[in-house]
Amino acid sequence: MKKILFDHCIFLHQSNGGISKYISKINKKLQNIGINSKIYSPITINENLSKKNLNEIFFLKIKRIPKFLRKFFFFLNDKLFLLYLFFFKPDLIHFSYYNNQLEAKIKIPYVITVYDLIHEKLKIEGKQFSKLKMIKNAKHIICISQETKKDLIKIYDVEKNKISVIYLGIDRVSYNNEIKENYILYVGDRGRYKNFKTLISAFSNSEFLKENYKLVCFGGGKFREDELKIFENLGIKSNLIYKFGDETELLKTYQRSKLYVSLSLMEGFGLTNLEAMSSGCPVLCSKIPIFKEILKDSCEYVEPTNVNEVQSKIEKIIKSQSEQKNLINKGYKRASNFSWEKCASDTLEIYKKILNEK
Repeated sequence: MKKILFDHCIFLHQSNGGISKYISKINKKLQNIGINSKIYSPITINENLSKKNLNEIFFLKIKRIPKFLRKFFFFLNDKLFLLYLFFFKPDLIHFSYYNNQLEAKIKIPYVITVYDLIHEKLKIEGKQFSKLKMIKNAKHIICISQETKKDLIKIYDVEKNKISVIYLGIDRVSYNNEIKENYILYVGDRGRYKNFKTLISAFSNSEFLKENYKLVCFGGGKFREDELKIFENLGIKSNLIYKFGDETELLKTYQRSKLYVSLSLMEGFGLTNLEAMSSGCPVLCSKIPIFKEILKDSCEYVEPTNVNEVQSKIEKIIKSQSEQKNLINKGYKRASNFSWEKCASDTLEIYKKILNEK
């Protein structure tokens, strides 16, 4: 098998999260089966990269990009990446994210993964990470769900035979039901289409929840002043707990929580739902097509903008041990269908096809 190289873009754009986890995981799994693949991100803010892994190359890890230096850091990483191309001489590049400046200088075949089309659906302008040019020139495109594939064809008019759907994976863990605490868990960003406001409204409407439960928000940045003011106005400031940490800490939080809630109005996959299921945490999530595709009947669904229904469903689940046990069993079984090994293996087949065509 020839050489595969992953670029730096997501590792300078994202300190944590599903996309960088995905690239890091498949890189490691490819190495495990003898593939010469590397991630090259000279400067990074990402926690998924490790000096212990010789196939993850970086020289400077910082907590955040200094103010006003964002363009310079991406420019510098691009230049160093192009220099590394000369020495490593990869046969194929797998772009971790959208990088039009770098793409214009690449002369070898490349693959991109399209994670979602949320910006397009919400009509959010973003020149830095626009997709059109990279989609047009890619040798092949990977979508992480059938829903994303349908959106890609509809919005960008891409030929079906240029797209493959490969689901993300999760790490399998053993769970312990004896350590549950009165936590309702939320993970990740709390803005816009993530619909966090509906969750806190539903929580604040319930005297039972306010008296007996904490709402734990893992990651997504510390609570902002405007959020704290909302919590205070709703009378739930003392119920909110912010946590952050690595994968091990997140795993422990999943295992300790009685319920994981995701009320997103749109997603590309919803990796945290499966992570919660794999950790023995029941899941309540939005009744949207992408979650139906990935999760099937392994969770409880709810209309994400109906505050009263969200409150009712949360109370129903956490008040019933039998309901929790049922959701845990179904969720754990569903999560077993997803692995990083399969994700990497399916991705490798795409690489082989492209290199054979070359």
